[in-house]
Amino acid sequence: MSNNYLQYGEKIVVDPGTCIYRQGEKPEKNPIYYIVAGLIKIEFSMIDSSPFPIYLQPDSTFGIVEPLAECNRLTSAFAMEKTMLYRWDVENFYLASSISWELTYISITGLTRLLRILNAEFGEKIGLLEEKYR
Repeated sequence: MSNNYLQYGEKIVVDPGTCIYRQGEKPEKNPIYYIVAGLIKIEFSMIDSSPFPIYLQPDSTFGIVEPLAECNRLTSAFAMEKTMLYRWDVENFYLASSISWELTYISITGLTRLLRILNAEFGEKIGLLEEKYR
């Protein structure tokens, strides 16, 4: 795939251990991210459990849900190694994805993967609660 969708935003480089955003924060300038190179850990904190991570590699997008839903961050994101990101504000993300079906495809498959993981996690927790209260 060509990456002609990397336009209308900006490239940034972050060092290992950098916090991109934290759960509960308001998305400042509503950035949506694409991983050009490196490794990002997305961390979910569930009620009554320790956080669990999801690791994203190049050609992944993240930080999409909150800017589009206009809500605070649902997850935290950390760079695990030196990482090059591309970021857009919402308006420019819409513009870039309207020009490139590839960006739309990457975003939808990433969100689908995330939903499958959350569904499995919630399903397991619901099953444990059902057993506890039987």
